[in-house]
Amino acid sequence: MDNLLLVQQLLNGLQLGVMLFLLAAGLTLIFGIMDFINLAHGSLYMVGAYLTAHITGLTGQFALALLIAVVATAILGMVIERIANLGLYDRDHLFQVLATFGLILFFNEAIALIFGPRPVFLDPPAWLQGQVDLFGIAYPKIRLAIIIA
Repeated sequence: MDNLLLVQQLLNGLQLGVMLFLLAAGLTLIFGIMDFINLAHGSLYMVGAYLTAHITGLTGQFALALLIAVVATAILGMVIERIANLGLYDRDHLFQVLATFGLILFFNEAIALIFGPRPVFLDPPAWLQGQVDLFGIAYPKIRLAIIIA
């Protein structure tokens, strides 16, 4: 196997691992601290990503879109907490799993209805476009930023 390909795939695996770690850490913290199984927190991650992509497409400002999406997603999380999750804290974990799985299905369908069935893609901001020379290979700046962040 080519060493450059091996390094590139190791970096890609590290980037994916960082993203999966963030999602898993959220699930672990919520379950460990609050004793609540919330499977729908990944759906909020998805809503934030779609909002960021959509608002960036409208305004052309990635930083502004990211700020608005974070605030909007936080507000949505608070609404979900009040409407769906508040009555489940004293219930069995099975009720929590079923309710939050239902939220996953709801958000998947809502995103498909609002943005369509095809994925929405976002061009990275100018400062994250292009590549850097890393270990003798050209590696995308945006992937490196995900690893570092």
